[in-house]
Amino acid sequence: MVGDLTAMIPGVPPLGGVADAILAPLYTDVILAFGKHKNITRAQRLGFSHYHERFQEGGDRAYTLAWLLAMRTGMWQSREMHRATMVMADNAPWRVGQRGHGHFFIGSRVAFSVEGMQPGKLVVEQVSELTLAWDRETTPSWKIQIGEREPEDPILKAYQELQDMLGVLTDLGVM
Repeated sequence: MVGDLTAMIPGVPPLGGVADAILAPLYTDVILAFGKHKNITRAQRLGFSHYHERFQEGGDRAYTLAWLLAMRTGMWQSREMHRATMVMADNAPWRVGQRGHGHFFIGSRVAFSVEGMQPGKLVVEQVSELTLAWDRETTPSWKIQIGEREPEDPILKAYQELQDMLGVLTDLGVM
């Protein structure tokens, strides 16, 4: 704007377009090109010597909807979660079954400890999958999946479903 105001001086051409052409690469690809988001509660919980978050794909166009989704995806993928798989014989020491027929079943919260964890610390998660293995050579045993199966961001999933719906409407010629 200041460059275009120079056109008011007699004999001086407008310099706004020239300044814009020279400075455009700086303010489009350098200043505010990358965004950074810090989860303060997570950093405080991890202490003063914590790892920094990683660079998330899609975070190269700062302060856009794509950047916001990329930051959310990065936070979702790097959150703390516990997942374990155990193999247990039925009735040793607990019984697998629904209400009244066993100690726990799918959806029940169970506590477990992993070898190498500090003594007395237990992790509490839900049972997400039960598989019974049984054949003529082996005794019946349960393969128990505790914790989430595959982490999936609910906001990102909703955004992808919205994109699919808009694609269908475009293919039908509605939009």
